[in-house]
Amino acid sequence: MKYLLLLAFFICSFHSYSQEKLPNRPKSVLEIGIALGSYSGDLSPTFSKVNGGLNVGLLMRAQKRLNLRLDASYLYLQGQKLNDPNTLPPLEPPFPNNFFQSHTLNTSLSVQFNIVNSRHFRLYVAQGLGVFYYNPMDEDGNELIENLKDEPNGIFETRNQNEEYSNFAMSLPTRVGMTYYFENNFGFGLSATFVNPLTDYLDNVSELGNVNGNDQAMSINFSCFIPLSYGKLSSPRKEN
Repeated sequence: MKYLLLLAFFICSFHSYSQEKLPNRPKSVLEIGIALGSYSGDLSPTFSKVNGGLNVGLLMRAQKRLNLRLDASYLYLQGQKLNDPNTLPPLEPPFPNNFFQSHTLNTSLSVQFNIVNSRHFRLYVAQGLGVFYYNPMDEDGNELIENLKDEPNGIFETRNQNEEYSNFAMSLPTRVGMTYYFENNFGFGLSATFVNPLTDYLDNVSELGNVNGNDQAMSINFSCFIPLSYGKLSSPRKEN
């Protein structure tokens, strides 16, 4: 029992000491979270299928109103187009795929502006530039990027022969979110991210589709925030 009391006293003393010696806000913060991701494009004009994902981020200049953030986000995405009984399918190849699945990874550097920048609460928007990896596959996990053709074995092209693309594309992720910080500078938050990948081949369908513009991926993120480092102690002043 006495050891428990000593441990409790030590924790309380350390917490009190930390509150006195550390600045009010950390200089850098680690963000770790889970996500619900979805896609819209030629196979699904709306964000109808929802799957899971992960997000890890590093928030720099966290004590300021204007921050920098480095993110790595993983999303598993799916899309499916149901056959319309009133529409005849193509009679000869290529036969566009009606289903796709893809593991995606987006790494980005963003500028974050805290609209509300109080001690415990942040409401923010962020805009970034990133690199987006994707690899569309069919129901059996076969990659679609190669556009293989083996008609005797029932394998047909899914795109026009001139349609070639890479597994990588630039992205312009836009994020809106809110974060609540406790007295110990740990926090939790909720945010929404639109990845804005600069490609129309996330689902392997472009020229043979009927939705204009690039495909889209978005996520709802549930995150925990962990303080990593603090700046030098200074006299109280307005933080910008």
